[in-house]
Amino acid sequence: MASPFNSQTVESRNSIVKDQLKPNAEIHMLIGGPYTSGGEEHRYGHTALRVKRAGSDLTYDFGRYGRITGDLGAEGEGILRVWKSFDKYISGENALGRSTIDYTYLVFDHQARAVEMYFNTIIDKAKPRSDLQRGRPDIVVYQLPTSYHALKYNCTTISLDAIRAGIANYERGSTTFIAPEDVLTMTERVAMNTIGGGTPTRIFLPANLKKFLDTKPAIAANQVRLHGKSR
Repeated sequence: MASPFNSQTVESRNSIVKDQLKPNAEIHMLIGGPYTSGGEEHRYGHTALRVKRAGSDLTYDFGRYGRITGDLGAEGEGILRVWKSFDKYISGENALGRSTIDYTYLVFDHQARAVEMYFNTIIDKAKPRSDLQRGRPDIVVYQLPTSYHALKYNCTTISLDAIRAGIANYERGSTTFIAPEDVLTMTERVAMNTIGGGTPTRIFLPANLKKFLDTKPAIAANQVRLHGKSR
């Protein structure tokens, strides 16, 4: 299936001098914190990725936005929402009472397009889910062929896979920040070690990724800003 957001190449059309002197695109790693709604605490946080360049500004938002399955609701349909308006995306996150930390990286156009290409490759194999768009013109929704899994294929891991397409070594050194105990309950950690196959070997929790980026990132952000109220 052809994607409406396809980029045909990731090769830079600019001269080497221009590419080296003036980054002209942005990649934003967006890490949302926990929030409470209806008396229920949502502890896990959320990770999304925004890619902004000339003529394009897309936010890729993967999660359990469809049918939820698995033990403790750890699995579900892998739903990717592609937002054409960042303002709409972030206002929805803020409306939950969630604050989002925005790590901005200034990059060259070909790096930004490499990230878009990563998502386009996934989208080309996905199924459109217009039923989940609910008439909203600012997003396009897809069900990916790979299901969501809280320990493996989730909002954090897909965002990291994508950003590495444009920024090499982004995760370097992050394994020392894998700390499920910072977020998961004892019951969830027991389930992780028994039916889940043990602690993952890469960062899979938004809070752990945030600590890595705040403490000892492999690639320093050019800007860090807060969307919403701090907790």
